[in-house]
Amino acid sequence: MATVLSNGGAAQGLAAEQVLGRIHDALTIVHSPTSTNQSRQEAQSFLEEIKTLPTAPEHGFTLSSDRTKAPIVRHYGLSLLEHAVKHRWNEYSPDQREYLRSWVLQLCHGVSKEDPTYLRSKKAQLWAEIAKRCWADEWTDMDELLVRLWQETPVHKEFVLQILEMLSDEIFNNGEDAVVAIREGALSKACIEIFTPSAVLLEAFPNRQNGPNVRCGEEGWLARVTQLIGECLNGDLEQNEEVKACAIRALAVLNSAVAWVLPKAIDAAECRPAACSCLAVSVLSVQKVDRLLLSLQ
Repeated sequence: MATVLSNGGAAQGLAAEQVLGRIHDALTIVHSPTSTNQSRQEAQSFLEEIKTLPTAPEHGFTLSSDRTKAPIVRHYGLSLLEHAVKHRWNEYSPDQREYLRSWVLQLCHGVSKEDPTYLRSKKAQLWAEIAKRCWADEWTDMDELLVRLWQETPVHKEFVLQILEMLSDEIFNNGEDAVVAIREGALSKACIEIFTPSAVLLEAFPNRQNGPNVRCGEEGWLARVTQLIGECLNGDLEQNEEVKACAIRALAVLNSAVAWVLPKAIDAAECRPAACSCLAVSVLSVQKVDRLLLSLQ
């Protein structure tokens, strides 16, 4: 696996161990308050140059998957993978894309509450970036993978919610993403498919054309997210930070999705009662659902 994206070994005469060692040194210089401006600029230039190497994805996965590394090192590793996805995706063969996606999925499956928030956010963004490029085409089991993550820990639930919010925003609410613009039809159809209860889809589109099977389960994410809000409100919302974080993130997903989901889906998922219930809690960040309630009217 380590050679699939490398196109023939170490770049610029450096072995992998040498590259990783120099990356560590450069990151130390960049983040050290005692570094001179010149040394910091040189180190930053080196780190940017690494992103252009054919071996950058391997280095990125190696750094970001090693929990013994400092968070800034793991974050830089994720940035190498992000650069490969954003700027070189179309250059890769199907096998190379599959390896790249498998690395990202491994990293996402390994999220934990010990990870800094910015690391989890970076992983979620990586997932979304890949989804924008190949979901509902060569990648058809994304929803199944999200459901599996959803069934693990509260941290994984929060992570899935972050991915769903990103996909909703970038496919429907942003309008400035060139990658989304190219695949807007397939992406919007797939997003509606996985968010909407299957019964509502069947009623709304009885004659819809068959396409790739991209959904997992009958309920859809709108119902799952709304159900989670109810579970959070009935749980230890005030004392449990994980429960609170899930509730806030779930409400953010609803805020994003209600702008484009089918009205019948909102009714079927009972989004309005869930949002109204938030008004009765004492946690201010959960209680602030005014915008959501206005959208649901």
